[in-house]
Amino acid sequence: MVISKISMGLGNQMFQYAAGKALSLYKRVPFKLDVSSYEGYGLRKFELDSLFSIQSQKVTKEEVAKYRIFQPVKSVWNKFFPNNRLYFYHLPYEMSGVKRTVLQLAELVSPSYNKRTFLEPYYHFNPNFFKAPDDVFLIGYWMSWRYFEKFDKEIRQDFTIRPELISHLKVIEEKILETNSVSIHIRRSDFTTSKNASLHGLVPIHFYEEAIKEITSKNSFSQFYVFSDDIDWVKQNLHSKYPITFVSNEVTKTAFEDFYLMTICKHNIIANSTFSWWAAYLNNNPNKTVIAPQKWYNQSPYNYKDVYPLSWKILSC
Repeated sequence: MVISKISMGLGNQMFQYAAGKALSLYKRVPFKLDVSSYEGYGLRKFELDSLFSIQSQKVTKEEVAKYRIFQPVKSVWNKFFPNNRLYFYHLPYEMSGVKRTVLQLAELVSPSYNKRTFLEPYYHFNPNFFKAPDDVFLIGYWMSWRYFEKFDKEIRQDFTIRPELISHLKVIEEKILETNSVSIHIRRSDFTTSKNASLHGLVPIHFYEEAIKEITSKNSFSQFYVFSDDIDWVKQNLHSKYPITFVSNEVTKTAFEDFYLMTICKHNIIANSTFSWWAAYLNNNPNKTVIAPQKWYNQSPYNYKDVYPLSWKILSC
């Protein structure tokens, strides 16, 4: 059995689900989710079952308990440094300094993919992923299309949006489908806090202006649809001679409505966000152009070289 630990927001949940589902298909074993991260957590919620055509199976606490294996490196560290503990779910690349070095060295000696509890050792694609045991508990973000590229059809089918959630969007849907539509996603809100800004970084407005130039250099008859969690700021700061429709809070009322409409645009300009990453990925236009910011993170030791599919165009920002 393959178990994926699900955490964080929608985009992260989709990566965690997709990697686990791909591994279960490869191993031909059952697939279940651990959604215990959301128990008593009010800021985020598990959304996959309610938004997509997924009927996921959940593990019980008893099933998960057998995967909480002994980790000698962390145990020794905690014995000598009880005030600076390494917890079970700590991933090596989330650490810094000595902690990070210790966990990386431990990975060389005893690779995590050999264990029944497989903690993602680094941020980029792990080529040993499919060597994991048939019975494994996956803990990580698995943020690369390479984990599920061989099972693209199955993943796309699972991420079919429930029709009752979007049936009221027919008018804007028809407009998007009949034009050379380009979605622009600008994420701000939580990325403007000092902590997130230093880690993720805010994509500057000139990136979007350059992306618009790139799109229109190939087809000047483009209609841009803008989606953002700070649409008022975007209205004041994004300027273009091309027609723009501001969608969020004007046409749509929820983030998931935005997500759906981005998936049906002909082309996509995305932020450094898993939310618009997945919208662009699920765009089924075979001739789509996807433009993404070069920096997925601002100042971070994370190696994100495998985040973007090879066909996407990357612009510096």
